[in-house]
Amino acid sequence: MCGIAGIFAEQFLDKRHIKNMTDTLRHRGPDDEGYLAVNTKNKKVWHLIGDDSKVFGLHVEDFKEETNLYLGHRRLSILDPTPSGHQPMSNDDGTLWVVFNGEIYNYIELKEELLKLGYHFKSNCDTEVLLKSYEAWGVDCLNRFNGMWAFVIYDAKKNLLFGARDRFGVKPLYFFKKSGYFAFASEIKSLITLPFLEKQINEKAVFDYVIKGLEEYQEESFFKDVYELKPSSYFIFDLNSGHLSILKYYELRFFEGFERYDDKKALEFSKDIKGLIFDAVKLRLRSDVSVGTCLSGGLDSSTVVCVINSFLNETYLNQIGDKQKVFTASYPGKNIDESKWAKIVVNSTITQWFQTFPEPEELMHDLEELVYYQDIPFGSTSIYAQYRVMELAKENGVKVLLDGQGGDELFGGYHVYYKVYLAELIKNYQFSTFFSELKHIRESGINPITGVLKNLLSPFFSDKLKEMFGKIKYPLLSYLSRDLLEANKERIFIEETSNNLNEFLYRHMTYLNLKTLLKYEDRNSMRFSIESRTPFADDINLIEYMFKIPSSYKIHNGWTKYILRTSMEGVIPKEIQWRRDKIGFATPEKDWLVKNKELLKSALKGRLKDFFEENKLLNDFDKILINQQDSSITPIWKIINFALWRKVYNV
Repeated sequence: MCGIAGIFAEQFLDKRHIKNMTDTLRHRGPDDEGYLAVNTKNKKVWHLIGDDSKVFGLHVEDFKEETNLYLGHRRLSILDPTPSGHQPMSNDDGTLWVVFNGEIYNYIELKEELLKLGYHFKSNCDTEVLLKSYEAWGVDCLNRFNGMWAFVIYDAKKNLLFGARDRFGVKPLYFFKKSGYFAFASEIKSLITLPFLEKQINEKAVFDYVIKGLEEYQEESFFKDVYELKPSSYFIFDLNSGHLSILKYYELRFFEGFERYDDKKALEFSKDIKGLIFDAVKLRLRSDVSVGTCLSGGLDSSTVVCVINSFLNETYLNQIGDKQKVFTASYPGKNIDESKWAKIVVNSTITQWFQTFPEPEELMHDLEELVYYQDIPFGSTSIYAQYRVMELAKENGVKVLLDGQGGDELFGGYHVYYKVYLAELIKNYQFSTFFSELKHIRESGINPITGVLKNLLSPFFSDKLKEMFGKIKYPLLSYLSRDLLEANKERIFIEETSNNLNEFLYRHMTYLNLKTLLKYEDRNSMRFSIESRTPFADDINLIEYMFKIPSSYKIHNGWTKYILRTSMEGVIPKEIQWRRDKIGFATPEKDWLVKNKELLKSALKGRLKDFFEENKLLNDFDKILINQQDSSITPIWKIINFALWRKVYNV
């Protein structure tokens, strides 16, 4: 797990650009530092080091040659932490160089395959396997990887840069191309150190975030001219012509039809999924440093903890220790506190339990730093709970954390999925199953019928009706500046609805929910130099199998994640297996904001111009905040966060 950066120019470059970019990413990789300098005209290359480098070489500060391409790397040593894993890394003849962030979990199996093809290895790390996979198979190597990655390869023979990102967006990669320059980096904050990149706010991104709660929905980020390489994509940048091509290498397929629930099939699915989950978790325990686990007390994280516990007598004992270390954010006395559920898991697995207790005063103390490390405004203060869990793990000597992120999107865990599945039943004339499911769902205290009707009827809504729904759904519309609203009003009514649960899960898995959640996790974990691993979000074998399963096995008898629950029979405690309420990484957000109301109001002043009716919003601030439902997500937070982001990044 690391930070990568690079810059190319048509003219010779100042080496300080790559040094500044890479220094900004030090938190992602404090263990080692390396650079590659290239003159693409004559193909001459120089390997350079920095103050944190663990190998010998010419220091970047002392480098005086004329070059127009630099690659930079900050290393967090996880696999083969010896100097043999130093990056940028080259192949045997020095014609390929790579900077890599991530983990190829099946690197051992790929290495065996490459050895049979005649390749030799100098290290025991996955970086060398990745590089030689590209050498052997070219772009097709991407389809062989099981894991998470963002990497860029300098191919001297072809005089190009080849960069790629994993299938579901676990690891980030951003780029900038303008006026004879091309640059890339793991985080936006690295790119905006470049003096020729003018910091300007992308208004469409602001609108998507504040009104629709969407982050990085389009390719262009919150900063104009800074773009995200989307998941399942790769780029080829031709160093001769300056031409940039972006292509997609993977598309997740899903079961599109409808199939009625069958007990015999359900049993087969459960058995297979259990095996795939065990395989996915086991792969992600490959590490040469200490491993721990996030534990919220929910179904997903509890599954990961319990599965890991079953491996303690195997070869993974060294990384985990005599007892697995698990980490929880707790809120004693609050209705969102999940400690009692986490304790059930802790007692059943006899793990070593660490808790953090975030308070509103601590949030205010850490808030600007949190905003800085997240790069862009974020959806709720729940991100702070995760931040504190990562901090706690760091304090207790853990360098790798497994997490259940992605379980909701993969197995069908959010309550919003009820309405989609019920609409699917009606669309397929399954009326008896519809009424049976509706009865079970209502018994759990949820009434999805309004959402079902909206899903079914939305294609027939008039523009006027859509506008009416928009005003109800998006209460902050009335506080937008007139110019911002006029420029984006047609985008208010773009709705992501569906009458097919698998299709809806596909959207959440590939470009909506999951990508955003993974961004939070990446920035929070990397802030504390921790590698976060998410078996439900990137194990290709498990994910592809799950998306071949019909919807009727994902929601059944009113239970979300039905097939996950049955597959974990005997693995997780019964109380967790059949737990109905859903909380996750929630925080007492409204309570925190009310307690810090005056401080937050003062933070808004002068930072909303051009985007909001600032005076109107400040006058109504107390009313908006107090009248909101007690919730872990409050609309006003988005405006507060946006104002703080402008302050932190001076935009």
